[in-house]
Amino acid sequence: MTSSFSLRSAALATVSALFAERTIAGAPADKCPTRFAWEDAQLTDQVISSTDPLLFGFGYPVDTAASASENGGPELPNCKAMPGDASWPSPETWALFNSTLGGALIETVPIAAPCYNNWPQRDAAACEYVTEHWGDPRMHVEDPTSAMFPLYQGRTCLPTDDPDGSNCTLGGYAAYSVAATNVSQIQLALNFARNTNLRLVVRNTGHDFNDRSIGAGALSVWTHKLRDIQFLPDYNCRGYSGPAFKLGSGIMTEELYAAAEENNVTVVGGECRTVGIAGGYIAGGGHSPMSALLGMGADQVLSLEVVLPNGRFVTANEDTNPDLYWALRGAGGSTYGVVTSVTIRAYPKIPNTLMTYSYTTSPNVTTDTFFASLGVYMSYFDRITAAGAYGYFIVVSIGPDQYLFSMMPLWGANMTKPQLTELATPLLNDLAGLGIAITPNVTEYPSMFSAFNGAFPAAEQVGAYDNHAASRIFPKESFEPDRLNDTLAAVRHAVEGGGVLVGYNIRAAPNPAVNQTNSVHPAWRRTTGFFILGASWPANATDAQIQQASETLTNDWMARWRAVSPGGGSYASEGDINEPDFQQSFYGDHYPRLLELKKKYDPTGLFYAPTAVGSEYWYITDQLPWIPTQNGRLCRKK
Repeated sequence: MTSSFSLRSAALATVSALFAERTIAGAPADKCPTRFAWEDAQLTDQVISSTDPLLFGFGYPVDTAASASENGGPELPNCKAMPGDASWPSPETWALFNSTLGGALIETVPIAAPCYNNWPQRDAAACEYVTEHWGDPRMHVEDPTSAMFPLYQGRTCLPTDDPDGSNCTLGGYAAYSVAATNVSQIQLALNFARNTNLRLVVRNTGHDFNDRSIGAGALSVWTHKLRDIQFLPDYNCRGYSGPAFKLGSGIMTEELYAAAEENNVTVVGGECRTVGIAGGYIAGGGHSPMSALLGMGADQVLSLEVVLPNGRFVTANEDTNPDLYWALRGAGGSTYGVVTSVTIRAYPKIPNTLMTYSYTTSPNVTTDTFFASLGVYMSYFDRITAAGAYGYFIVVSIGPDQYLFSMMPLWGANMTKPQLTELATPLLNDLAGLGIAITPNVTEYPSMFSAFNGAFPAAEQVGAYDNHAASRIFPKESFEPDRLNDTLAAVRHAVEGGGVLVGYNIRAAPNPAVNQTNSVHPAWRRTTGFFILGASWPANATDAQIQQASETLTNDWMARWRAVSPGGGSYASEGDINEPDFQQSFYGDHYPRLLELKKKYDPTGLFYAPTAVGSEYWYITDQLPWIPTQNGRLCRKK
């Protein structure tokens, strides 16, 4: 049997050649990709002058915006306008806006409105369809405003078999959406929202545990229709020469993987099929089954196109707007602008081998033994990720003093079946020593796309409002011998208390082939474990029950996790909306610089999302503790 060092060398050997491609001596002159045709459809000062500059005019240039808003500019309103306010745009103004957009404005109708008699859209057949497909993300993706996780929308319009029910209001849904198909429409939307003091939200697919793409009374920019994808086999620009993709921000994970397969390359993307790659995924950092080999999703970005809060359209890369390039890769969406497209690096096709297995407590496997086995697995975290492998698993109670562990899968990037088996054998032997005998299923796949389909054959389930999750990025030191027992005890406490653990044995691998100097939380560079923890309650739970479960999640279970992971953090896209000290938890030591850039690019506060950079200067009115919905008025803190 080869040593662990030689195994790691074998697993990474071919990839090291890929890393060397970042700079190529004697490469031809830069051949940077052009913009998509719809990105050339831009708003101009001449067009604005022919409409209504007060409604659609650009904001201050970035270099002067902050000083202009502080010295001599108009005083900013305390709260955003809401329907019914005197300052709310008139029907005629909305009609003018729609006409200027070319008919792209959509007045919001909740997706479950067909189930209610108090909506003109009442339709029994449509209601039946919505009810049947409520857990399918594709239905919500194709709706301009729907929330995949409606807890923080306010649960105001859910499927029902009682058509006379009165609880179908907009709640936290936006009032209007712009179904953007070109850059000029996004520019118009941002200018209109800024000039009329509207709340603005940005929605792509809506994948966010905290529904940060919704907001009562808001104007929503819906980017999901920006679905172009271009393969660039001979990209040669700013020091990198090799394959790349240019993606419209509406492109989803499964679409990117299919395109990579078609072009015989590999890309870094997520596990959820309908996540918008160029939207919140890259904006938040983007962890991946390939991260332990190639780094984070945000690390792969070569260039971005973005509409700024002042309405201007710019490019962000290493040479142009480099501070924006740094911030947009990891610091979260709805902060610095609306990204319309990204260009990402691709790699030659990489084979993958996947291993799955599961076990439970039993007469021969006590609860203590079960959790001891979890500690054994944690002790291998660093060894597994150092070889470029990744583990995705769950730990959950299945009855009184009964628990399930399921590996689904252990993902060996650039590994053969013998290599992955050799990597896992010491772990499996240790489990056998505890009386847990495992015969795993091991399957080789020739590509990322085929492995993805093998591991995640169906779309994820959404739409639930009987649970909420938090997350923690653990530094690898939390799993080393002197701290492992404390970490295991904190995890066990949460699972025995009813928490559902979704775990990732993962790292953000160093990768000299890409620019990893970005705003991804620094904790990702030191982790070997990322855990999501879910708390649940009955479907008919009262607000008090939800509040109690949420407080337990934040102040008991997660408090213990934070205590055993100093220097760690959390992942905002899969995080706790009640996370204390969200600035440190979600952004780490990058936060001061990110906040300064927020003030530079968005001094008037056009962009807001819960727990986003700069959100501490805002609040939503009429909130219940521990259930902070988006169905109140957005106001500035004094």
